[in-house]
Amino acid sequence: MSAVWRRSALAVVLLASLVAGCSRPVPLPIVAPGTERYPDYPKPMLTGAMARQEVVAREHERAWLQLQSGDARGAERTLRELLKKSPRAYPSQVVLGFARLSLDQPADALQWFDRALVADATYVPALIGRGEALVELDREGEAFEAYQTALEGAPGQPVAIRRVEVLRFKAVQSDVAAARAALAADRLDQARAQYERALRASPESGFLHRDLAAVERRLGHTARARTLVDKALALDAEDAAAWTMRGELEEAAGDAEAAMTSYRRALALDPGLADVARRVAAIERGLEEAALPAEFKAIGESPRVTRGETAALLAYRLPDLLQGAAKGTALITDSRRHWAQASILLVARAGAMEVYPNHTFQPTAGMTRGEFAAVVARVLTLVAQRAPQAATGWRDARLSFNDVRTDHPLYRSISRAVASGVLQPLEGQTFGTSRPMSGAEAVAAVQRLTQLAARAGGVTPAPALPRRGRVR
Repeated sequence: MSAVWRRSALAVVLLASLVAGCSRPVPLPIVAPGTERYPDYPKPMLTGAMARQEVVAREHERAWLQLQSGDARGAERTLRELLKKSPRAYPSQVVLGFARLSLDQPADALQWFDRALVADATYVPALIGRGEALVELDREGEAFEAYQTALEGAPGQPVAIRRVEVLRFKAVQSDVAAARAALAADRLDQARAQYERALRASPESGFLHRDLAAVERRLGHTARARTLVDKALALDAEDAAAWTMRGELEEAAGDAEAAMTSYRRALALDPGLADVARRVAAIERGLEEAALPAEFKAIGESPRVTRGETAALLAYRLPDLLQGAAKGTALITDSRRHWAQASILLVARAGAMEVYPNHTFQPTAGMTRGEFAAVVARVLTLVAQRAPQAATGWRDARLSFNDVRTDHPLYRSISRAVASGVLQPLEGQTFGTSRPMSGAEAVAAVQRLTQLAARAGGVTPAPALPRRGRVR
C-alpha cells in the first residue's frame, strides 16, 4: 500500500468518524419528577400532524426539558430553530412564550401566547401563559379573564383556579376599599356601585351584603337593605354587625320586639357592643312602660297620692329590697280588686307599709306628708338592715321643725326622712305633717329613696321603669 493510498484511507476513516460523531443523537436533558423549575407552567402538547413529525416532536420535547431544567436560553434557541422549520407549531410558540416569561420578558412572552391563541383560541396552556404574562404586566383584570376562559375549557386546571381566587380576592379588596372611601365622602351611588361590583366577584361574602345594605339604608331603600342584611345573615349567622343592622331596621319599622331579639343576638356574639346594650335597655324600658297599668302612669299627675299608689311606686322601684325583707303572709281584705294588689301585698309583707288592725289596707285613701314620712322611715330601716353604715347620717337624727314637736308620734319618722334627703322641709323650716302628699312629690321622693338605697350598697339598683314581672 502506497503512502498516498494510506493517507487517503486514513482521511476517509477520520471523515467517517467525524460524520458518525455529528449524527449521534444529543441526549435530552434530564429533569427528575418534582424538580421542574416552573411547575405552574402547563406543558403544551403537540397534537395531530405536529405530533407525528419526529423532528418537531423531538425538538419540542427537548425545549420543554431545557426550560424545566433551568436552561431557558437553551430552550429559546431550540424553539426558534424549530419554529423556522414549523412556524405553525403553536404549542411550541407557547413553550417559547414560557421561556421568554422565565427570562422576565412578559411583553414579548405575551405576543407568543397571543400568536398561539390565534391558531386555537381555547388552547389552555396559551391562556394560562397569557394570564401569567398579564399579571407580570399589572393587567390583572385581563389576566382574570384569561384564567376564567381557561377554566371554561379545563374546569380543574389548578393554576387557573388558584390565580382566579387570588385575583378575585384582590379585586374585591380594591373594590371594598374604593367603596368605603366613597361612603366616607358621602358618595353613596359610587359606594353602591363598588360594592355591587365586589359582590359580583364574591357573591358568597356575607359582609359585602351587609355593607351594601348599609349603603342602601342611607339611600333610603330600606326594603332592599333588609333583603341584603337577611342574605348576609344567611351566609354568616355569626356576624354581630349584621344582627345589629337588622335590629336597627326592625326598630325603625316599629317592630320593637323583633329588634330586641336581633340586638340580643348581636350582644351574644359580641358583648362589647355598648351601643347595642343601650338600645336593648331602651327598648326594654319602652316595652315595660307600655305594659304598665294606666293607673301607675298617672300617679305623677295625682293631686294626692293614695296608699295603693305609694305601694305600687315602692314595689316598682325597690323590688329587690322589698322581696328580701318580705316575710310570711299578710291578711288584707280590701285590696283584692285593686290594680296594685300585688304591690300592696309585697309592701305589707316587707313591713314597708302597715296593715290596719281590722286587716284593711285602704288603698284608695289619700296620704299626708306625715304619713308618707312614716313609710319612708320604714323603708330606711330596711336599707339600714342591709347596709348599717349607710344609716349613720339619719338613724339618730333629731331635726327641728317649727310645726312638729319632738313628742309628735311622727316626729322621729319625719326627722329621719328629712335627714336622709328623701323628703324636703317646707318654707320656714316647717314640714306640713297634715298637708296632702301629691303624686309628683311621691314619685320624686321614691326616686331619691331608690338612689339612696343604691348608694348604700347591698341593694340592687332598680331600673327607672322595672319589668312588670317584678311586681308582686
